[in-house]
Amino acid sequence: MDTVQKVDVILDEKIGVISPYLHGQFAEHLGELVYPGLWVGENSSIPNIRGLRKAVVDALEPLHLPVIRWPGGCFADGYHWRDGVGPRNQRPLRVNYYWGMAPEPNLFGTHEFIAFCRAIGAEPYFTGNVGSGSPQELGDWVEYCNFAGDSSFSALRHANGAAEPLGVRFWAVGNENWGCGGRMDPETYAATFARTRTFMFNYSGTNVHAIACGASGPDWAWTRRVMDYLKNKHWDRLGMMQSLAAHYYCGSAGTAIEYTPDQWLELLSKASAMEGIITGHRAVMDEFDPQRHIKLIVDEWGTWHPVEQGKPASGLYQQNTMRDACAAALTLDVFNNHADKIFMANLAQLINVLQSLLLVHEEKCIATPTYHVFDLYQPHRGAQAVRCVANAETVSDGGASAIACQEQYADGHFPGLKIVQGSASVKDGNLCVTVCNTHPTQPVELEIDVHGTNLDEAEDIRLAHDDVHAHNTFDNPNEVSLSRPERLMARDHILRVALPAASVLRVMGKLN
Repeated sequence: MDTVQKVDVILDEKIGVISPYLHGQFAEHLGELVYPGLWVGENSSIPNIRGLRKAVVDALEPLHLPVIRWPGGCFADGYHWRDGVGPRNQRPLRVNYYWGMAPEPNLFGTHEFIAFCRAIGAEPYFTGNVGSGSPQELGDWVEYCNFAGDSSFSALRHANGAAEPLGVRFWAVGNENWGCGGRMDPETYAATFARTRTFMFNYSGTNVHAIACGASGPDWAWTRRVMDYLKNKHWDRLGMMQSLAAHYYCGSAGTAIEYTPDQWLELLSKASAMEGIITGHRAVMDEFDPQRHIKLIVDEWGTWHPVEQGKPASGLYQQNTMRDACAAALTLDVFNNHADKIFMANLAQLINVLQSLLLVHEEKCIATPTYHVFDLYQPHRGAQAVRCVANAETVSDGGASAIACQEQYADGHFPGLKIVQGSASVKDGNLCVTVCNTHPTQPVELEIDVHGTNLDEAEDIRLAHDDVHAHNTFDNPNEVSLSRPERLMARDHILRVALPAASVLRVMGKLN
């Protein structure tokens, strides 16, 4: 294999502005995420800010996360919001029947979640209950959160400590209603969406951004049938929907920390196939909404491995290695390269569950390799995405996952995983290029050719490790971390940088 691999950045070919919401996160009442990940209580010996784990707040603040989705997930369609407001010692004990029949004490509810979002500077995104709830229940929750006038719900909110409206803009009308959210067919869900949405009003200057349940993976029929029903059944009701949410997870054989080189390539191939999910669903949506008034979001995505030994199967706890970091980088680069097609994304999940940013145990809190990828990619937010072409060798067509990868594309064609893949953006005259070396053992000499301008110098930061299985532990929390910046000099408009195997790189420079 030729060790010189090239990426062309074409500044004149603009794609779209990269929505900051693409770096969103997801926090479900599941396993050890909320209890004790987020909430330890005000009387805990673990340092906390009014019950919120202080180490989590401190760790997340520097990421400037744009939005957090809550309370689910499957949990949402069994959640009744009034259980989670009012004095905590009077809230009912419920059963979390989707996740191991665990007790749900409702100590972390609407106000606690809002306090958490405000503490880290994120916008709240609520998932409403339409599976076991009613249009009135969800409509009442919107009023409780957002109405500034006089009503019983605004008075209740005031009594619960919030005189001013909470200003919650993003509301999902159910979650996975084809499955855990009610086993509905597309037409039943579309009718339920329209009925429920009717009673979600814009209160006191906060306009509801209503998010409809989308498909799991490449289920193009769900998208088409939901949109067709709303567009053509009796009258056009597509205007009631502001976004449609798809879900996509990827996994491979092996475990979170034990995998072969082939399993490494299998997972990364599946991660890069996110491109097919975006282009496929957007193409169907464009048939009914060519002006793209309705936005595509992917509010659940990430890697899904077997649960760690010693942890409850229903808790979905998994470690997080360099393989997960590269999967995250590839996915974020796909989002950037399709910035004109996707508005929001939410990694599953925030703490201790699936591909989390943080792991906590007792009083300890550590950042995962995936956390460092989100940190590395911050400059892309709000920037203008430009065409980034990887003129590099293909290292895998998916191997054992080739058919699965092909299924993620509406035309059945998976372009393969290249040894280097990345994205590029420009903001305030600064160029940001991110690239992943997807090969588990082969370092490369990376050549970045910036077309359309001169670039004198830049700096690079990387996430790399000699061991492709490397991960952070509570005994060694900094085993995987970002490097210090290094200066790069360009020749004309070309940068050359050594890129280790299984690594992620960010290059930034001022354009002339």
